[in-house]
Amino acid sequence: MLSHEPQRSRFLPSYLRRSLSASIIMIAVLLLIAYSVRWIGTAPFLYWDERIQDVVFPDTAAAHYQLLPVAIFITSLGSFRISLLIALGAATLCWVYLRSKAYPFAILSSFTAMWVLNTLIKEVLQRERPSLQHLVEAGGYSFPSGHAMISMGFYGMIFAIWAIERKINNRAFFLPCVLGALLILLIGLSRVYLGVHFPTDIVGGYVAGIIWLVFTVPVIYWRARMKLSSTPRP
Repeated sequence: MLSHEPQRSRFLPSYLRRSLSASIIMIAVLLLIAYSVRWIGTAPFLYWDERIQDVVFPDTAAAHYQLLPVAIFITSLGSFRISLLIALGAATLCWVYLRSKAYPFAILSSFTAMWVLNTLIKEVLQRERPSLQHLVEAGGYSFPSGHAMISMGFYGMIFAIWAIERKINNRAFFLPCVLGALLILLIGLSRVYLGVHFPTDIVGGYVAGIIWLVFTVPVIYWRARMKLSSTPRP
């Protein structure tokens, strides 16, 4: 939580400071996790990765192989092109209909930060992807999952904004929380189902996205409250 409510004109500096803090902590935590795994040994983690993959990854004879088209559609939501279009669309809607500058900035900065930081961390850690047959094309390294990071940090921000709008207007925010959690979970599962990520890659991506949200969403919430309180009421 913020120790004090930032002044309206202080939103951008407050948000940028928290974004920088989130980025530093995110990188530090993921590096700590990765090097701790190397120190402990990868065997225990690979054991659980493989056990989960045995359940989720579809054998060609399994009934849930029929879910392949659904998994491909869900995983496409975490791709760069689709998420970019959604970022631009969501930012435009917030600008036009909600008359907000903070929301579009938060959406676009979350999108940018997740992709840039994910690329940076992957290049440092260089974990190879699973040796399973990849059911979709996937390049680059494996940890942390970019789709998991974008689902938690970017889509999580969009659903958080929806929840904030409902809360400040005294409406229940259960729906955006449930739908957001469901989408995030499905995108992560789709990457394991398609054989392009270990489950631990998904967890790493989720951890990174959660760190981002914990630092940035409170600033957005206080900014929305201040804007509401400064709006003249009839």
